[in-house]
Amino acid sequence: MKKVLGLGHSHVVAIAKGCYELQNKRVRIGGAPFTSRFLYLYDPEIMPTVIVENGQPRLNAKLAGTIEEERPSVIFLSIGGNEHIAVSVVQSSERIDFILGENPDLALEPGATVLTEAAVRETMRDKMEPTLSAISAIREATNAPLVCLEPPPPLPDSQILAYPKEFFRKSFDPDKLSTELFRYKMWRVQSWLYREICARRKIIFVPAPDEFITPSGLLAQEAWGGDATHANVLFGKAMVERAIRVLGAQ
Repeated sequence: MKKVLGLGHSHVVAIAKGCYELQNKRVRIGGAPFTSRFLYLYDPEIMPTVIVENGQPRLNAKLAGTIEEERPSVIFLSIGGNEHIAVSVVQSSERIDFILGENPDLALEPGATVLTEAAVRETMRDKMEPTLSAISAIREATNAPLVCLEPPPPLPDSQILAYPKEFFRKSFDPDKLSTELFRYKMWRVQSWLYREICARRKIIFVPAPDEFITPSGLLAQEAWGGDATHANVLFGKAMVERAIRVLGAQ
């Protein structure tokens, strides 16, 4: 019997539900049945995830102890994931854009100030610092295989305008909403940073399934959650199935 331990923030909810569904259907990992347990990293008992002592970051002692007690066969990570939209959802009166290196033919917003992708990436890196630190600290705390699950792509304007309080405490001017294409580009920059740390720390990276990404780069409607940022259990299940296929191949 294999043991799956899941760690994450808000996106981990869909992952957990999908994993439990597959577990109940007796799906196997590498030929063996599995059990699973998921921990929400906003649980006050295991916050903050990373503690700095004498200038050195380390994993929260209670969380590290739980990982040691569980002795998981594999750990699924769904940490952070909304940084791309937090950075990109609003555009000021001076609009910005950039050329995405992996797809340089994507259109630029007319009249926007064009930044370098490197500058955008470093801004995103600063925003993701807690997420990247947490991933590194977990890697330091365990020898168990780690699987990082890519967060879902952005949702369309209609969903953001339907749930504005997810991002704005006060009234929101729709004219300041960024374009869907710009938010897609920022999601790709975020994913690049996940891939980078996974490659450096020997962590398996599992990308979002193509079938849930529209031609315009948004989350397909059948995978929408009940708000402006999250996916549903259908997406979570597909991500776990992809992770299981990768683990089985190894």
